[in-house]
Amino acid sequence: MPELVRGRYVAGKVYMSSVSDPYQPIEKRLELTRRILENMSKRMRISILTKSDLVLRDLELFKRFRNIEVGLTVNGFEESIKNDLEPYSPSIGRRIEALKRLHESGVKNYAFISPIIPSLTDIEEIIADTRGFVTYYLFEFLNFRAAGAEFRRFLRDKYWEAYEVMSNRDRFERYARDTVEAIRRSGVKIGGIYLHHPELTMLK
Repeated sequence: MPELVRGRYVAGKVYMSSVSDPYQPIEKRLELTRRILENMSKRMRISILTKSDLVLRDLELFKRFRNIEVGLTVNGFEESIKNDLEPYSPSIGRRIEALKRLHESGVKNYAFISPIIPSLTDIEEIIADTRGFVTYYLFEFLNFRAAGAEFRRFLRDKYWEAYEVMSNRDRFERYARDTVEAIRRSGVKIGGIYLHHPELTMLK
């Protein structure tokens, strides 16, 4: 892959990435993402999204790009919840610190608050903890249907309050409406608000 991108130019934005994290633990050894970035045209627009503070390893490399932004997924899960839903990922505190370091280094950053789950995600607290050094925010509510039957059973059995809201259309719509209003009242720059109920909708 690092050789495939050498000398290539894409007129648009390269996104790394939504389904597979470019800074998984094995990246520390393989340096695959790093070698791809080294070989990419520095004139391309690039957006990186990760859950890992390993991204800070490549700070100096980011500065070689003309137009780059680096985002961290921050959902505010308590440690026990994070271990259930995002095992092996760095703590939320480390991700917030990474956003701060990116800002201090002059690299445009963003916070991706996802998944938003009733009773588990405190959006107002996340914004309060990060607004001083985050360029803009993206918000995404849990895609309850696409999460799959196994996850829905897990949520029902372990986090009943969240399940109760997510599985009831009227209650979820009320929750989503109140949450969106709180986001807009916060005064932060919003890159987008994504809802998946009943279908994918992007709000500004």
